[in-house]
Amino acid sequence: MYLLTLKPALFKPKDNASDIPYSCANSIFPTLLTSKAVAIANALSAPLSPCPNVFVPGEDGHKPGRSGGYDFSFLHIKAIDDAGHDKATMFKVKGLEAVDKAIRQLAKLLWQAESCNNYQYFLCVTGDHSTPVEYGDHSFEPVPFTMCRLREFVSAVGGESALLETSLEPFPLPTVVECGEGVVGKEEDGGRKEAAIAIGGDSVAELSEIAAARGCLGRFHGGEMMGVITKFLKVEV
Repeated sequence: MYLLTLKPALFKPKDNASDIPYSCANSIFPTLLTSKAVAIANALSAPLSPCPNVFVPGEDGHKPGRSGGYDFSFLHIKAIDDAGHDKATMFKVKGLEAVDKAIRQLAKLLWQAESCNNYQYFLCVTGDHSTPVEYGDHSFEPVPFTMCRLREFVSAVGGESALLETSLEPFPLPTVVECGEGVVGKEEDGGRKEAAIAIGGDSVAELSEIAAARGCLGRFHGGEMMGVITKFLKVEV
């Protein structure tokens, strides 16, 4: 699963992708998603927040991040794919719930930064490929893709007051033991969640393969993704 975060005030696409200043993080089973959210928020809000150190592949140790911060971040949450390979149904469900929680933590941090300066943030959530638990391997089916302005995300979760109540306490990804066996069809309180309401954009209100197929973006090749994103950044609303 991929989470892309952009600060378009600085983001200027270049012909050479290696020239784009960006931060990157990868998450596997034993990881704290909160630490990833904090690092990304700091990287995107610098110099308002201290930019974290960065690891450069092929070089020893870590180096100071860009003093002026970054305008693009990329978080790869590998654990969701691994759960599919392991055919761990409940682990994948709980893992996705953990991702939801981490996205909300990141949104809170970015919203605090956006509220006190002229930054404007965008979020994009998608996957690089499908790994259904029934099959246990890559199935080469279309994956859901969604993006929004941060302020639209804030509206979707109930407004600023609701978002700011989000705890920033670190939490681990669930373990297979904690997840147990099987998938329960109902919520823990015995009832179903209320139907989600779409906020802006099209009428799609949940992130799933079936729901996303009804979206206004239609189906497009992965190589077109950055083009779709940059066009969205330029849309005036």
